[in-house]
Amino acid sequence: MQRARIVVKVGSSSLTDPLSGLLSPDKVRMVAGQLAAILPGASHEVVLVSSGAIAAGRARLGWSATRTLPEKQAASAVGQSLLIEMYQREFACQGRVVAQILLTRSDMEDRRRFVNIRNTFETLLGANVLPIVNENDTVSVNEIRFGDNDSLAALVAILICAQHLILLTDIDGLYTEDPRSDPQARRIVEVANIDDHVRTLGGASGSSVGTGGMRTKIRAAEMATASGVTVSIASAGEPDVIRRLLLGDQIGTRFAARQDRLNARRSWLAHGSRSVGRLFMDEGAVSALRRSGGSLLAPGIERIEGQFDEGAIVDLMDPRGKCIGKGIVSFSAHDLEYFTTLRSKRDQLRGLPEVVHRNDMALLPQ
Repeated sequence: MQRARIVVKVGSSSLTDPLSGLLSPDKVRMVAGQLAAILPGASHEVVLVSSGAIAAGRARLGWSATRTLPEKQAASAVGQSLLIEMYQREFACQGRVVAQILLTRSDMEDRRRFVNIRNTFETLLGANVLPIVNENDTVSVNEIRFGDNDSLAALVAILICAQHLILLTDIDGLYTEDPRSDPQARRIVEVANIDDHVRTLGGASGSSVGTGGMRTKIRAAEMATASGVTVSIASAGEPDVIRRLLLGDQIGTRFAARQDRLNARRSWLAHGSRSVGRLFMDEGAVSALRRSGGSLLAPGIERIEGQFDEGAIVDLMDPRGKCIGKGIVSFSAHDLEYFTTLRSKRDQLRGLPEVVHRNDMALLPQ
């Protein structure tokens, strides 16, 4: 029987003491205990995405805040060892071996590195090792940062083809209003489709030690569900929360996996890769891609943004400026600029290869 793959992400606020800002041994022990309880059986393979390194390092260094990127990197360098040491100690008591994996955005964007990382995860999980993942803040700069561990957790779930992504935080789910200020706010038990209304419910972060809020969790849920991953947002303080979510208890907020999910390669293209340009299409081209599953042809391109070579990844934009997907182009930006000057002479554009072949394209859900 194939084991279900689970990614559990726990935020900084769920691992630190709210007064001192130090890592809380009791909170770390609670997370480790819950994971250890579901690991011995043959039904689950688990990856843990854990925040907390910067908060732990900041407290150890005696800093009240980390305002600059070098300060955050220094705090992470100190705190990451504290974080993994605590996890190693807790899981060793349960007879489990853990592995530390530190990632940057560029690790995911490069297809070859993406595949190598996936192979590492496969080997670790096959050896019954628990991978513990965090962003490599020590070397990350703004251009290669995930920005929040919710997005990182979603990409890890996509990378390992997980069935369930659990985002543990200090709020017990998505609410109709901010429950901290509105006593009439109601928790939303299930979200079948993430639309503009759901996105507006995200709000901002309410934690002083984390970098992500409900908005980033909804974005992570949107990424993961599009790739066929069920997502749950729940409170880390809820008793036995992980096992209960896996059993289907109605705690937290559950985001249903989309049935029209992207395959593994298209999931990487849509969510893991970085675009270097944009192609603006006319309505006819958008309709051909959406309804007919066709390739993008030169006559359907109205204008180009960015400088790129053939083989680059670009955003595919509709006439209103909305990104509907990504694709790998067969022509350079220079060539495509020339093609747009011939739009009025469509006969000269016929017979050209596809600008983006349908097999090299990932369209986002409507």
